[in-house]
This record gives sequence, structure tokens and C-alpha cells, in this order.
Amino acid sequence: MEFGEIFKDALKYPTLDYQKLLILGVLYVIINIPAIIAQFGFKNNALSLIFMIVSIFLNLIIFGFTLGVIRNAIDLDDAIPDFEWTKNLVDGIKYFVVGFVYYLIPTIIVTIIGVASLSAFFGAIGMDGIETIANATSTDVIMNTIPPEAWSTLASGLAITAIVAIILFLIFGLFKTVGLCRLAKYETLGEAFNFSEVINDIKEIGVLRLFGFLIVLVIICAILGMVIGLISAIPYIGIIIGYLVGNSFIALFYNRSVGLLYSDI
Repeated sequence: MEFGEIFKDALKYPTLDYQKLLILGVLYVIINIPAIIAQFGFKNNALSLIFMIVSIFLNLIIFGFTLGVIRNAIDLDDAIPDFEWTKNLVDGIKYFVVGFVYYLIPTIIVTIIGVASLSAFFGAIGMDGIETIANATSTDVIMNTIPPEAWSTLASGLAITAIVAIILFLIFGLFKTVGLCRLAKYETLGEAFNFSEVINDIKEIGVLRLFGFLIVLVIICAILGMVIGLISAIPYIGIIIGYLVGNSFIALFYNRSVGLLYSDI
């Protein structure tokens, strides 16, 4: 399918079943209740902790449900899947595992480079510089005390870390996307981590085509997000509408698009 066909289909998709769109939206509302009630000036740490725990389970259910959206798209099934709470939870755990594993390697590499950059900076300023930073009462003291070459070392290190992070997370993002599609299609973690087949799928889709598709998809989601942000700015009711309709719409649109792209294989 051409990109235009995919996105046109995916934009219509959430409107095919308003009931399921709203059920998904209610889950997003529950997850974000602490943020919603904060709009009314009410804050409660104990309540926030409770909803943080609840949100973990609800997010897993949402992950599992959206995996079903990808599965239906791969099968060219236009229906929004039913909520099957137990299956959604199990699928959501699998979804989380796939994302965690695929992003683990770039996270470790970026962390090592970041730590090395900081170590080089602290090595350049020595113990005196470290004590100065620890005891400084203002940023002016730090800026005037640390030599320019040390700041240059830090800036270079952070720039390298950022560049490597962007490259690695983009590459492994491609693997994760295809891995999730394989998980949706075959419903086993083994197939999601069948790296040779994941690479073959990426080649069959086309690396540049997949990369370009994801960039356009993210841009469209960002535009939708800005619209939702404007709606959410409406006092009190706006934030509820944003979570109830906006988040669920983007979730359905995004995963439908990904599944349709993979359906060409």
C-alpha cells in the first residue's frame, strides 16, 4: 500500500467504532486522573501513588489492545478488536518485553558513552573543580572557576552522546517496530526476537521506506498531538476530552498505520 492509502485508512479507522474508541479513552482518563484533578487544585500524594500502580496494569492492557489493532491491520481486517482483558494484559506484558529488550542495547551503549563523557569532564577539572561544584552557591561561581577546556570536553562528550543516542534509537526503533508486528502476527515472543526474520522483513519493506514511513507517521501524530493540546488547554473539561478522545484516536491511528505497512509483506 502507498503511504497515502495507509494514512487515509488509519485516520478513518478510529471512527469506525466510537464505543471502543471511548472505552480506550476511559482507560487513558483513569491513568491520568491525578493530572486531571490537579486542574481543579486538588493534590493527594497517596492517591497519586494508588493511580501510579493502577496505571501500570492499565497501560499493559492498552499495549495488549493496540497489539490487537496491529494484528487486525496485518490481516486487513477493518474491525477494531474487542477488549479481552486477560488476553490484553498478557499481550501487553509481551509488548513491554519486546520494547524493553530492543531498547536495552542502545540504552546501555548510550549510558556508557554518557558516563565516559562525564568522567572525562571530571578528570579535566580534578578534585578541586569537583569540590567547587559541590560547594558553589551560584552558577556564576561554577562557570568562572571551571576552565574553558573542561567545558569544551563536556560539550563534545554530550554532543557525541546525543548523536549516538539518536542513531542507535532510530535503528533499534526499526527493529522494535517490526518485532512488534511479528509478535502481533505470530503471537509468540520467539518470533518477535527472531532477528534474522526481523532483518529479512525490514529488507522486504525497504529500510528507507520503513524509515521514511515512521518519520511521516511521527509527524502526523505530532500534529494531532498539537491539536489535542489546544483542546486540552480549555479549562477543566479540555484535559478530559484530550485523554478521552485524543489519546485513544492517536493510539488507534498509529498502530493501524504500522500494521497496514507490515501487511504488504
